Amino acid sequence: MAEQLRASRSTLHSVSEIERALTGIWTAVRQTSGTGEHHVAARSSVLNLVVVAGRRETAERCSATIAATAGRHPSRSLILSTMDVDGPSSLDARIEALSVTTSAGTAQTGAETIHVSARGETGRHLASIIVPLLVHDLPVALWWPHDPQFRSHRADRLLSIADRLIVDGSSWSGDGLDRLEAMARMAQGQRLVVADFALLRQARWREALASVYDLPDLRPHLRAVRSITVEYAAPQDGDPAGLTNIVRPVYHVAWLASRLGMGVVLPLERGADGRRTATLRQGDHSVSIELRPVRSELGEGSTVRVEIVSRLRGAELVGDVAASDRAVDVAIHDKGRERVRRTYLAPRLGDVDLLQRALEDSASDSVAVEVLAMAGHLIAAEPTPRGASASRSQRLAEP
Repeated sequence: MAEQLRASRSTLHSVSEIERALTGIWTAVRQTSGTGEHHVAARSSVLNLVVVAGRRETAERCSATIAATAGRHPSRSLILSTMDVDGPSSLDARIEALSVTTSAGTAQTGAETIHVSARGETGRHLASIIVPLLVHDLPVALWWPHDPQFRSHRADRLLSIADRLIVDGSSWSGDGLDRLEAMARMAQGQRLVVADFALLRQARWREALASVYDLPDLRPHLRAVRSITVEYAAPQDGDPAGLTNIVRPVYHVAWLASRLGMGVVLPLERGADGRRTATLRQGDHSVSIELRPVRSELGEGSTVRVEIVSRLRGAELVGDVAASDRAVDVAIHDKGRERVRRTYLAPRLGDVDLLQRALEDSASDSVAVEVLAMAGHLIAAEPTPRGASASRSQRLAEP
């Protein structure tokens, strides 16, 4: 559990003041560490975590999430808010040092959070604020909670600092596809580690589906997929043809395509009714893709159902996957007869769990890399080379 150990008593107005205050806070902590009240000898950060929060409300939410993960990933965190971009240039900052009890309950570790509000011209040069405040021998994770502007000079400067980018593609404005394609290109070109909450949330879907299709009599059908349909919650105004974020449905298709050796023949195209269609190829046959908006009580853009149709030696199997808050249900039908049904208890992940996973190496494994690359191909105008994603055997199980 994290608790505030010490904070800067006054508002700071420059990078040099922040640096002096950091030194002063931890000097004071060391002086009181022998009193029995605290047992923090020094900072114990394992990374720099930079948050481009934008709005103050976002900054507060991210700060609470970071504090909840500090025991596992103590960090020097910089949470940056920008406001009044046309007003006079100024900087206001405050610092919090956190005391975190370890899992053993016997010792404590220390981390710090620096809250920065930048106005006017100062807010346009965040990298100049960030760099002097980093612990320079530690990796840098850049958390951009909302609408990163990837094709901008500001983004280029911020990303040049980072080793890892953390985003939530499902929160982006519009359909999210322009940013998803830009992120896929950027990750491939810069070899930047990307962790997307939208993809991490789908782990329970993937694990349940992989477990069912790993049954010996079902596994051969993974080489004979004919169509993939993803139903997602339509826009809240009730118009299925309206524009809504479809990053999560795209990731479902991208994961299946990357795992099953598919290549893109025709990328996603939007129809007048809001549906998106694409054509993939698996071996010597084509695979029809459809992203279909449906009326649902779930949040806009949430995945409602995934359907996989396969045909092998005259047998047509239909796999249906759906999820609730606490479970994932997978059913396989053969000519209308239920062949397999399994329910996996797997609750939705909250922001604390998502951030912890995003900061771990597993968020950047080869599966995540290939899924993001495939998502970019699904959106892009050019097709993928035949067999380009067939680097693994025809199985869904992740390494």
